[in-house]
Amino acid sequence: MKGTRFYNGVLGGLLACTLLFSAHAYADSDDHERARQLLAEGKIMPLRTVLEKVEKEFGGQVVKIEFEHEDDPDDDDDDKGKSRWLYEIKLVQGSGQMLKLVIDAENGSILKKKGKKVYKNRQGND
Repeated sequence: MKGTRFYNGVLGGLLACTLLFSAHAYADSDDHERARQLLAEGKIMPLRTVLEKVEKEFGGQVVKIEFEHEDDPDDDDDDKGKSRWLYEIKLVQGSGQMLKLVIDAENGSILKKKGKKVYKNRQGND
């Protein structure tokens, strides 16, 4: 009887994990389709264009990209109530430092830079 309960518990846990991961994969697929739609409507910049800008300005290797929607980005009055799409890009620079950039997907402007030290790409400045 104890073995059956243990087995059912493990099976239930695996099933729950499978459902969670498939829901996450579905959300990623949804984001991808939403990004394609916004790009076709001209509401966001192509990711390739944004990555070229990041590479030129900061160099390094991109390790993660997220596409997110933000309703009220900051408490400053200029952006209050503004809704926008963002690219969040994490990269490892040549120095080994991890850098996180938050970029407005509509115009490509860098909204936030987070890292211990932010190194500009010297080659991009020549």
